[in-house]
Amino acid sequence: MRSYIALPDGYVRGTFFTPENIKLAKDAGRAVFFGGTSKCRTEDVIGEIGDSEVYVTGWGSPKLDAAIIDAAPCLKLHVHLCGTVVPYDAPEVWDRGIRVISGNYFFAESVAEGTVGYMLSALRDIPFYSERLKKEGVWKNTGDMSFSLLGKTVGVISYGTIARHLVRMLQPFRVKIKVYDIKPLPEEDVIKYGLLQAGLADIFSSCDIITVHTPLFDATRHMIGKELFDLIRPGALFVNTSRGEILDQDALEDALESGRFKAVLDVYRKEPPEPDCRLYHLPNVIMMPHMAGPTVDLRSYITHELITEAAGFIDRGEPLSREITKERAAVMSRH
Repeated sequence: MRSYIALPDGYVRGTFFTPENIKLAKDAGRAVFFGGTSKCRTEDVIGEIGDSEVYVTGWGSPKLDAAIIDAAPCLKLHVHLCGTVVPYDAPEVWDRGIRVISGNYFFAESVAEGTVGYMLSALRDIPFYSERLKKEGVWKNTGDMSFSLLGKTVGVISYGTIARHLVRMLQPFRVKIKVYDIKPLPEEDVIKYGLLQAGLADIFSSCDIITVHTPLFDATRHMIGKELFDLIRPGALFVNTSRGEILDQDALEDALESGRFKAVLDVYRKEPPEPDCRLYHLPNVIMMPHMAGPTVDLRSYITHELITEAAGFIDRGEPLSREITKERAAVMSRH
């Protein structure tokens, strides 16, 4: 397997390509790593990719477009080490028969795990009580409360890969799960997990916890706004680990200012949020800097799995288990 890795040398590449993974890539065949420490550019790839059969990318790598494809006549496979491939694959990739695999499955599982962590942290008010004890020395007071995930009604907005992992992870908590999606839910999952397909208004008005997992494209931008936020019941929890622009952030801030419900937000319309963003000052909001997943320790594992799969495909004709088809990419987030 001849591969070209379009990631600049430095910390980020080192989290994916540990010494063990560098050895793995080289043992699989000829592996050429972009040698610069600044961002890899399209012209860098064109000048170096040569007869590589595999193009390996991560955050910030150049999109695989017609210019790179023309410069790489032997290219058969694009390995994207991160989640969505939309910013990294031009339509010509599939049109010319180049196959694509990515870390989307692993990323999704990690985001689902992060979502469960956010739910538990918010319900038990872990950040507040920890900071109060450390900074003020305040022990548990009469009236201090925390809440359980056990037995809650959870509303899941969109049933993609992350949501599928999430409903599996929620099973030990004996939750009731309502799901909104534009397509019918898989019958197997409905039976296995007791899923109830519901409309957005039903979910926002009836659920104890609402968690958003919708990919961002034109049709989903601002799909959640004032009308739905006004339906959230007092004491409920709203979690967003998808994309900030899925919702109207101004409307969310207005609703949260009432103190009627809590929120955990991992994503925002602008990242980082503007200095004057109201969310910074709301006590009923936990803010995270887009860290739901994947955790850094998973990056080397993802790389190992994808490089191994690529070598099996190129050298031994083995099937691809983590393939992203053109149809699958069409429903992935744009960024």
